Formats: sequence, C-alpha cells, structure tokens
Amino acid sequence: MVIESEFRGKWKVIEAVDMVEDYLSLLPNPHLLIQVDEKNMVTGSYQFGTQDGYIDGRFERDNKSLMLIFSFEGWDEADLVNGSGTFSVESGDTYLLTMNYENGNTFSFRCQATQNDLTN
Repeated sequence: MVIESEFRGKWKVIEAVDMVEDYLSLLPNPHLLIQVDEKNMVTGSYQFGTQDGYIDGRFERDNKSLMLIFSFEGWDEADLVNGSGTFSVESGDTYLLTMNYENGNTFSFRCQATQNDLTN
C-alpha cells in the first residue's frame, strides 16, 4: 500500500494525455515537485507545456488507495489559471495527475518519479 511519503519528490511529466504530442516540449524539464511536511500537508510546484504554478493540498485515503487532493494557481502563457486536482497511482511506477481548471477544462498527465524523498 502506498504511503504519503512516497508522493514526495520530483516527478517527470512523461505524457500529456489530452493534448498534442509535443505539448510537453514547450518548456524544458516538465515536472511536478511535491513537498510533504510532518503533518502530511502538501505544497509544491509544477511546470509543463505552457504552464507553471503552485499546488497546496492534503491526502485522502479510502480502503483501496491514497490520493493527493490539491488546489493550484499559476500561469498558462499570460493567463492566470487555477482550480483543483488529484495525483494518484495509475499503475506500477506511473502516477496520474489530473487538473480541473476553474474554466471547466480538465486535463490529465502521466508522471514518473525522478527524485524521491526531498527534504526541501
């Protein structure tokens, strides 16, 4: 079973499920960076495609899985964007990042860990 500390670290965004194939190459180093404090509260940042910003969240567990629930705020080119999202195990070492934008759009991204257990 996955535990909260396994979400900590730098995650490489490897696929933009709902976008054109070269979307991730628009900015270098597409990633999600997650920090988990001693109370399992989460802060972090993201950068992929034309977007970059910050997340703030918490964990929710049901009888089968653990999921990070977060709000986000950032930029998509020159436009301010915000909304809510989830980050959870999809299969094996691949996690699914889903971002639900305030304007009604929802986009998903597949991620894999590149650096685990960051302390800062």
